[in-house]
Amino acid sequence: MSAKSNLAYREARRAYELGRLRSATWRAALVVVPVAALGLGTSGRSAILALPFTIAAWLFAFWRGDVLLRGAFYGLLGGLATSILPMSILRPCCAAGAPMGAECCTMPGACLGAGALVGVVLAVAVPFGKTTWWRTALGMVLGMSSVAVLKCTTLFAGEAFGLVGGLMAGIVAVTAARLVLGRWRTV
Repeated sequence: MSAKSNLAYREARRAYELGRLRSATWRAALVVVPVAALGLGTSGRSAILALPFTIAAWLFAFWRGDVLLRGAFYGLLGGLATSILPMSILRPCCAAGAPMGAECCTMPGACLGAGALVGVVLAVAVPFGKTTWWRTALGMVLGMSSVAVLKCTTLFAGEAFGLVGGLMAGIVAVTAARLVLGRWRTV
């Protein structure tokens, strides 16, 4: 390849990627704006702090597209499920209607369990026997995290890490089990 054709290829590739990024930007806005409104409604102004992660996650998902984007949409459904979970599940030792603060005890285990349950349910959508299963699983984690992080802003760090960690652990566990069972069946 000559230097002239190499330069033309790099310029064409750059234009292609910038076009994909421009397309991803407005498509991501179609997802992020309603998710941000839901986050503000359920978590208040503290959700604004996590909004840059949500924007970056959806920009990346739309830019990459394909199975990662499909997984992100499945994850979006799981994230929406976690965002409507009442605080009585995520922080069961708090009195109903108690303000966030010192009166409430922290219980990351409850968040881990709730996140793992949602993660296990969603992991069924990971394609079985495909070489791109990990991209779908990564997309799910990205989609769920982009919404769950807005809910987690009202929780202490232990619950936030528990919820997101449970989501990831559920997906990883079920996906690994499906892979092992698939290989076991072929033997």
